[in-house]
Amino acid sequence: MNRSSTFLVAAVLAASAVIAPRAGAQLNPRGPFVGIGVGVSAVNNDELGQHRLGPALHGRVGWGFSRSLAAMLEVGVHGLGDDRPRNSDIVVTNELGGTQVNRRPVVLNTVSLLASVQIGDPEQVYVRPGVGLGRHAFATYFVGSGGVTDAQVSHEAGPAAGLALGRVFNVAQRFPVAVEGTVLWSHGEDSSGSRWAAGVQVVPQLRF
Repeated sequence: MNRSSTFLVAAVLAASAVIAPRAGAQLNPRGPFVGIGVGVSAVNNDELGQHRLGPALHGRVGWGFSRSLAAMLEVGVHGLGDDRPRNSDIVVTNELGGTQVNRRPVVLNTVSLLASVQIGDPEQVYVRPGVGLGRHAFATYFVGSGGVTDAQVSHEAGPAAGLALGRVFNVAQRFPVAVEGTVLWSHGEDSSGSRWAAGVQVVPQLRF
């Protein structure tokens, strides 16, 4: 992560320090819960030499079995703000199909769906490994005899694994707020290779 992401991590941790002293209600960790949050993540595709730091979205639904054990399904959206592919990105140079690349759009949108198990005291520190699927966006070009006829964003899916480390702050009895650092690995099929996403997120939750 670059200097901007380091600053944002520090800002989130500082906000957590402000919230923590106000935590007065006792958290009931048992039963169902949902959460929707936002954050910032850095997405990297080493095979293409591309990366982006930008906003991320997160959603979860789960069940707490005890104070130190919970299971959930979580959805993450990383790499928001992709470039749009253009017909002019690639020029056909000869009748044999030779091409010249004028521009490589940064298309790194990655969506993950993970089944996760959270272990540890939520009011101290917990860890949450998860496995599931990732969906990668990538640029696609359709080349005809006269050149590129269409440029668009396509998608492919593959295995994914994630890890989160965090803490919950009890701003209200049924509305705890999770502050987490996350890492995600996901693998495409043929066109997008492997991607890594790392970042921080703040997730308000509702416990029923």
